[in-house]
Parts: sequence; structure tokens; C-alpha cells
Amino acid sequence: MKKLIIMMMCILLLSSFLAYAGGEKEAAPAKEGKLFEGVTVSVVAHSGHHATPWYNEAPVLKEKYGLNLNVIEITADEIYSRVVLELTQRTGAYDIVQYNSAWIGDYEPYILPLDDYVAKDNDAIGFADLLPAFNKAQNLWGGKKVSVTLDGDTFLFYYRKDLFEDAGEKSAFKAKYGYDLPDPPDTWKQVVDLAQFFTRKKGEKLAGRTLTKDFYGYSDQAKRGRVYYWYLFRYVPFSAPNPHYFDANTMKPKINSSGAVAALENMKELMKYSPPGVLSWEWDELYAAAMKDGTVGMWIHWTDEGRGFNTVPPLPVENPPKAVLGISGTPGVKVGDKVYKYTIVDSAWVASVVKESKNQDAAYAVLKHMFGPGPVNLGYIMDPQIGWDPSRYSHFNSKEWRQKVPGIENYLELEMKALEQGYPMLKIPGAFEYNDVLDLNVSKYLAGDFPNAGAALDAVAKRWNELNEKFGVDKQKGFYAKIWQ
Repeated sequence: MKKLIIMMMCILLLSSFLAYAGGEKEAAPAKEGKLFEGVTVSVVAHSGHHATPWYNEAPVLKEKYGLNLNVIEITADEIYSRVVLELTQRTGAYDIVQYNSAWIGDYEPYILPLDDYVAKDNDAIGFADLLPAFNKAQNLWGGKKVSVTLDGDTFLFYYRKDLFEDAGEKSAFKAKYGYDLPDPPDTWKQVVDLAQFFTRKKGEKLAGRTLTKDFYGYSDQAKRGRVYYWYLFRYVPFSAPNPHYFDANTMKPKINSSGAVAALENMKELMKYSPPGVLSWEWDELYAAAMKDGTVGMWIHWTDEGRGFNTVPPLPVENPPKAVLGISGTPGVKVGDKVYKYTIVDSAWVASVVKESKNQDAAYAVLKHMFGPGPVNLGYIMDPQIGWDPSRYSHFNSKEWRQKVPGIENYLELEMKALEQGYPMLKIPGAFEYNDVLDLNVSKYLAGDFPNAGAALDAVAKRWNELNEKFGVDKQKGFYAKIWQ
């Protein structure tokens, strides 16, 4: 028996030596890499193209870590309610969840802070690579790293630069309004002037050529459900120089302040120069009018148009000039000698590890693979079919992207500039309800169901006070403070 044991030990030593000498040095790392052999990581993803990267990377993660990736697709309009229901049950059924960063006030009790992981691996996930507008406004909550930005959604102001640069239009504008045609407009007051000026009927002249369709100066995405975004684009700058949703000390709503009322009146004024039926317009309708029909002169939208700058259609005129899309940050409001501009940044999707996950280490490893700086994440950011927008310095400064899409640097540089003035959305428990109340009453005012903007916003303020009482004023005050930490 003793001889047999000695013989087996010799065989093991010899095989180890041969493996080392025979060039099989990759065997050890491969074994070490299978850290999560047989582990299943379940991830909730926005259904459709947002889920595609997860499916694509599942085999890679299997090879790299030995884990199985279970993708649970949920539609955008159901993610909030379904995920909240599951999290509150604390079943641990989800390991990673995708959600809107503005919902963190409701999700926080169930989300695992990532600070310990970041400290251990020297920030391999790359929080330092994320633009402050995303990192500070979306990923940090109460001073802790709670999520990583998945899709750097933000909003930009788009306009027909080919029209704005026309010499005849510039001359006519100055003659009518007494100042040079702004390219791009700095303030919402200028947007009103421009919208009025450029709204023309079929058969009239535009850029010295005959219109083949009616042309409209401006349009919002004004359908009930997400129209509150388009109101907030105005509310924040109209509340300058110190915009807030509530008084931080008392939680008294500021949503019916004089600035708030002026913002809603501006929104209603611009409806005069918008296409008919705009109150029923969601994403598809606005995108089609602007980027397929070319019948809108100015609009605010997500970054899809910016990434597709080279697909803007010609103006709807005979013998149109070369189509050029203008891009800038959203307009501001002049207070004294300064124009205050802000870019709303909490319309974005983020991903977090769930506290009740039984596979937290594996879940974090998946987040690093999917969203850390490097070719995997950049590849999906560059793919227009996926819909993940840039959020990292390495995205915006990518030489590969510039080489692949000549001219994209204009969009990248302008968006990065706009994000220097990022402003957070409301992120307290019940934020979904607060925003829905705002959305409802803005919609009703635009539809003519309120006698004036003040009455509509008084209704919002009343309900916001009721929600504060429901959730607890002191509790909400504490959560509200976390937004600005």
C-alpha cells in the first residue's frame, strides 16, 4: 500500500511538471476563472432591444465564470410595479434589477451598496470613468454607490440648423424681432419667437423655397404619461437661480410658484406653433415628424436623434438645401445678466444588485463585465440598434466611435457639454406617484380642463402635500436631502 501511495504521488508530480513544461499554463487561470460554476444570476431587463446585450453576453459569462444568466424581460411600463412587488417580498428571486434612476427612493431599502466591492477591486467597474452628471445624480444615493448607469439617457435640444443658417431667414427674423436669429437659442423666450417665426403653411416660402407640407416651429412629446418631462425642462430653469421641487426645510411644494406657473404658460404658448394632435404624441410620433417628415423646426428628445444626426431628412421644400441637424443643451431662462440652463439627467436606466440576492458576488461580476469600461460595453453603446446611450468619459472620447461614424464627435462633444449642467429629478419614496400627479394635471391644463396654469399647479401642490403626509413629512425630508448629497 505504501509503495502504491508513493507511486501515485510521483505520477501527480510528474503530470504537474509536464503540464507546466508542455505549455499548458492557461489551465490554472481557466480553473480560477470559473468562480461561479453552476450559479444562476437572474437579471430583470427592459424588454426588447435593452435585453439583447444580456442574451448576447450569457455564453461569454458562462465561459468566463461558469455562471448561468437568467434574463427576465419586463416592459417599461411594468418594471416599476413588478420589481417593487418582488423586492418588498424579499424573495431573492432577482439578483440584478434594471430601473429608472428616479425610483431609488422606493428601491433603496432593497438595493445593495457597491462601495465594498469597489474598494476591494480598486474600482474595476469604473465609477471614476462615469460623467459626474450620471455618477453623482444617478449612482450615488446618500453618499453610497448604489447603482451603475446602464443607459445614459438624457435630453437634448434639436433644431434645423440648415434653416437657421439661411441668410434670408436670418435677415427677416432680425427685421421682425429686433435681434439676431439665435443659433442655437439660449432661452425659452427666444424659442417662442423662433417657433412663431418658422411656423408656415404649405405653399408658403421657407428658406426661399416653396413648402410642400405645413411646417411647425416647435413640438413637445405631449401625450399623457411622460409629458411631465417636457414640463420639467422648463420648470427647472424658470425656478432659477435656486431651483427646487420642495422647500428643503419644510417640504412645502414649490411646484405652484410664480416660476412654475410661467414655465407651464410657456409650454401652452408653444402649443400654438406645434402640429395638430400633439397632445397624443409619444416617442414615435415626434421622432417621425422631426426625423422622417422634416416638418418640425425645433424639439427636445432623447439622444437618438443626436446619434443619428446623419439621417435627418431634407426640409419639406422644393429643391431643399443640404439637411443639417443642430444640437445643443435645453434652453434656459435669463435672470439678471445670467442665463440659467439645466439638463435633466434622471430619465436614465441604471442597474443594481439586490440585497436579498443569494449570489451577490456573481451579480457584481456580471455588472463589471456588462458595464465596466472596455470593448464589451462600448460595443453596445455604439450600436444604434441597442439604444444604450453613452455615460462614460471613455464613451465620449472613443476614437473607435469617431472612426466608425465620421461626424459623431459633434454630437458627443455637445452632449458632454450639456451634461455639465445636469439636474436631478425627484427621488423620494413615491416619486412615481408625485410625477404622475404632475403629469396628469399638466395634461389637463394643456387640454383646456383648467382655467389657467396656476389652478393646475395648485392642484399638483395640494396632492403633493397629501403624499408628503402619507409617506411622512420628516421621512420625505430626509430622503429629499439625499438627492443633493
